[in-house]
Amino acid sequence: MKKETLIQLFGILLITLMTACAKPSYFGTTYPPTSNVDVYLDKADIRKQYTTMGSTTIEKGFGSIEATQQKVIEMGKAKGADGVIMTLTEEVVVTQQNGTAIASKTKKDKVIANSSSQTRDIKETKIIATFIKYNQ
Repeated sequence: MKKETLIQLFGILLITLMTACAKPSYFGTTYPPTSNVDVYLDKADIRKQYTTMGSTTIEKGFGSIEATQQKVIEMGKAKGADGVIMTLTEEVVVTQQNGTAIASKTKKDKVIANSSSQTRDIKETKIIATFIKYNQ
């Protein structure tokens, strides 16, 4: 295996481990804890008047989407949210390109070259949670 490939693999592994250990951080206003948090996937689905109170982003590294969703709901309860709008996003963090080329000489001293390349995007999935408080 080439040294460059090993370095790339080590870098990807290091990034993955760092995001797996990262805990979600909350940015916003905190209210007294609530016992129920309504879950929305689009803000157009919310039928009540509300105020945005804060947000968190959870990077890839979570075991399952269902477990992460439950973790977000628990965070919302602790921060006093009445609801949470969850968005699943995917972004390219690394683009990897591999290529080969072969050159050969013919009997008439002509050079023939063949080449191929492959590009692959490495993507990271994130969950963005926006916490809301219903207007009374």
